Amino acid sequence: METLATEVAEPTGAVLVDGQLVVVESAAHRLTRPVAPGAMREVTGRAQSSRRPPAEIGAGPLILAVVFEPAPGQKLDERYGPSTRLQISATPPELLVSGAGDSVELTRELVVADGIGEGVLHVTAQAASCDDGVEHPACHVSRQDWGVPVRVTAEGPHRLPLLLRGLDTG
Repeated sequence: METLATEVAEPTGAVLVDGQLVVVESAAHRLTRPVAPGAMREVTGRAQSSRRPPAEIGAGPLILAVVFEPAPGQKLDERYGPSTRLQISATPPELLVSGAGDSVELTRELVVADGIGEGVLHVTAQAASCDDGVEHPACHVSRQDWGVPVRVTAEGPHRLPLLLRGLDTG
């Protein structure tokens, strides 16, 4: 896999100016032109996409557990209360009898409707971690959005684990 620009500090926006790529680098507080003039080319062809195969789940109670794995040298930051957030919804909404909404716990019991064959669970998890063992730790927020296609079957499991990994900034 190739990228046009590397070593860009937290890019948050990009625009073409006179045929040249200009990138907003939030972490560096600057605008840069990370690609040499003439190196850009238009990408043509069919758009690439990937589809995640549906996860089989059982109707009735389902434990959705987001496991947070902080980056090496970091720990979950709970000095001032919960530092996690979990949002869950479904398409179609009738897929979930209960359990949709927001909470601070990363594990939640959902109730999956019987009679709805397929759908998508929309899950957003967020966790804050801080450097461990230093006097003035830097803190980091990890966030992941999942669109989990599901198929409800009689034999499906009643637990769905998802992994949220902390960003290694070292």
